[in-house]
Amino acid sequence: MKEIKGNPHNLKDPIIGKFCTKNNIFAKDKILFCTKKPLFSVGIKAFVVPTEGMFKTNLPVIEIKNNEIPFDDEDVLNISIEGKINVLWEVKSDNNAFYVTDICNSKCIMCPQVEGSCVRYDECLETLKLVDLSKHVEIGITGGEPTLNMNKLVELLKSIALKAPDKKVHILTNGRNFSKIENVEKIAKIKNIKVSFGIPLYSDIAEEHDYIVGVKGAFIETINGLYNLAKYRQEIEIRTVILKQNYKQLKTLAEYIYRNLPFVSHVALMGMEYHGNAETNYDLVSIDPIEYKTELYEAVREYVRFNMIVDVYNLPFCLVHDKVQQFCRDSISTWKKTFLPQCANCAVKDICSGVFETSFTHSQNIQPISKNITDVQCN
Repeated sequence: MKEIKGNPHNLKDPIIGKFCTKNNIFAKDKILFCTKKPLFSVGIKAFVVPTEGMFKTNLPVIEIKNNEIPFDDEDVLNISIEGKINVLWEVKSDNNAFYVTDICNSKCIMCPQVEGSCVRYDECLETLKLVDLSKHVEIGITGGEPTLNMNKLVELLKSIALKAPDKKVHILTNGRNFSKIENVEKIAKIKNIKVSFGIPLYSDIAEEHDYIVGVKGAFIETINGLYNLAKYRQEIEIRTVILKQNYKQLKTLAEYIYRNLPFVSHVALMGMEYHGNAETNYDLVSIDPIEYKTELYEAVREYVRFNMIVDVYNLPFCLVHDKVQQFCRDSISTWKKTFLPQCANCAVKDICSGVFETSFTHSQNIQPISKNITDVQCN
């Protein structure tokens, strides 16, 4: 995540505003980067100023040590009372999401998110007022678990529908709260919005799924939630992160989804991000993608045989079977994506997912590919 730390002055409360380097006097909610005090301060909520350009003002000022700013004009920023500035919405990114809470009702053993206690629904509503949704084909809602406060989630969705009718919104959720049919009804009733849900299912064995998510009975809640969503014709994507505990079940999980969840529109098979719990539990969950290369191929082949749409996320081309490469997607969020030094001369770097910059370790088997990838039938 893009962020910088500065020395705050006149700052009593957190600020959310739109970053700019030119002082358009007709614009509101501005966080202005400048080297000298402007003639007019209309619409300015805060200044970001290098030390050598510091000036006196009654408005909040964040003093930074140099002119190196990682933000683009129209990025939406949050300034904490400690003087930390981070991006809430990147105008040039296709991976923007409303991060509504740190809190989750599952305790996944490989979750890359560090659980906290912050609730950000109101912050997201304020951010929504400042962004131009027409520039984005689809936006996300994520957490933590976004459905922990259904009323706030519905409020955010209604606000999106009002601002940008028929916008595509993808919600990442464990689906457990949708085991209560009234929660599905609340979302299904919202008009002028196209909502889809990304829901994790880690195994066709209930006990194995429950162990991975850290909650007994989670499998049944998730399955009931999936059926309730299907009852209201909601679009559903199944997400399966591959780890040591479930890689041998990928093929049987494919059969389970085909036979029991035929309404699912998409399946995403995902490599791990070694951050958060995945780093803490590294010895427990870690497995090099090379080690499950065959199992991944067999699972993808099953989905193809079942005529289901499947993609592979977060895995570089060099770590998967040749016949799986056509299913690999450039899926890692722009602010997390990076390449290792050995990737410099790779022939398919421009279309590869790369690796997570946030991961504390990476596969030792990553190596450059010398020729372009061609479609090979997965059968």
